[in-house]
Amino acid sequence: MQIRTRTAIFTLLAAGLALSGCSGGSAPSPAEPKPPEAAKPEAPAKQEPVTIKLAANSAVLTADEVKAYITDPVAKMYPHITVQIVDIAEKGKTLPDLVAAKDIPDIYANFPLNLNEYVQLGLAYNMDEMIKKYKFDLNRLQPEFVESIKIGSSLDYLTGLPMFNQSFALFYNKDLFGRMATPFPKDGMTWEQVRDIAVKMTRNEGGVSYWGLWPDGVYRGAYQASLLWADFKANKPVFQTEGWKELFAMWYDLYKIPGYAPKGTNYTKEFNEGRLAMMSGSTSTLKNMLAVKELNWDVVTYPQNPKAPGVGQRVDSFTLAIAAQSKQKDAAFQVISVILSDEVQRRMSRDGRLSVLKDTAIQNEFGSNVPGYQSKNVVAFTKPKLAILQTFKNLPAATIIIQAFDSILYDGKDINTALREADEKMGQAIQEQLSR
Repeated sequence: MQIRTRTAIFTLLAAGLALSGCSGGSAPSPAEPKPPEAAKPEAPAKQEPVTIKLAANSAVLTADEVKAYITDPVAKMYPHITVQIVDIAEKGKTLPDLVAAKDIPDIYANFPLNLNEYVQLGLAYNMDEMIKKYKFDLNRLQPEFVESIKIGSSLDYLTGLPMFNQSFALFYNKDLFGRMATPFPKDGMTWEQVRDIAVKMTRNEGGVSYWGLWPDGVYRGAYQASLLWADFKANKPVFQTEGWKELFAMWYDLYKIPGYAPKGTNYTKEFNEGRLAMMSGSTSTLKNMLAVKELNWDVVTYPQNPKAPGVGQRVDSFTLAIAAQSKQKDAAFQVISVILSDEVQRRMSRDGRLSVLKDTAIQNEFGSNVPGYQSKNVVAFTKPKLAILQTFKNLPAATIIIQAFDSILYDGKDINTALREADEKMGQAIQEQLSR
């Protein structure tokens, strides 16, 4: 009996030690709850080699980024998957070219409004099937991305998932503000408040003109307010609505400051050379600023429209869509799931690519790997809410609106007349599209 009892005790102790080893040997200390991480399914021990063709524009996704965010992490997680990049910027490699050559990529990468062409070419695939199969948690993504991809494709299902987003902020020249003894702009300002500053900064000194603000084209204001570009159910234009009239009036005030810049002004050049105090710019602008020498700049959050409080610019997410014709949909989705893992998204955020995840800890690391950003308020790009994208289905809507606004600003046309004429042009464009 004693021997049996000792044996039982040793058995229980061994089991306890095994359990203790699994948990690190001590009870976990209380900690704040962490956001859910991406599921990390283990790759099977043996898999047949698979090559996934991913079509993207090299002007958007560089070779270094492909290696850091796609090929290297995919090879680490799924050694049997090789990702081959097809540069759609090359002659004969556009998406229609690839379809015509029956060389359809497994994954097509582009921005949501470009998904219309993808759908029209018959490539759209309902990714809900893969999302369910691999238990991918859509709640990790900011919901505006999911909704905007559906709107951009004009489908009621997800034909793609976002990779990173392009956002906007307000750049300003710190030295110019110091020279004119004017306080710097701040995060959370409205367009009206920014205009008040611009008035103080617009002047002529010693024969040199200085301008206060470039807000970018009026279409940016439409994006921010999520204004409809047309009523696609009734196939009618909508430019004579109150929303468009209010936007034109507000944007006109942003430009029409005594001494404002003439038509054709290169605002980026003026900012880089120290003659423009503030300008709207994207994360692409931010990247380009590193090449500008001897310019003391910083950024604050994108100015707000009171009609859309807390909202910055619209969703502009680089989107990864699996082709319906792909014979390797599982491997293609595994590639996308790796790109959307916390590890890769954190690396992208640190490198200055805006993460599409909700995780604020990852968002707050934006630009931390880039030496030129570390003294800047670049986290301002991550703070505003995102405006939902509104499609214009390949119609020249933005061009029509730009021309209408220019006719007010430079030709003296009144807002009602300009928008009525824009409505007429848009109506004609809709009918031409329907007749094709």
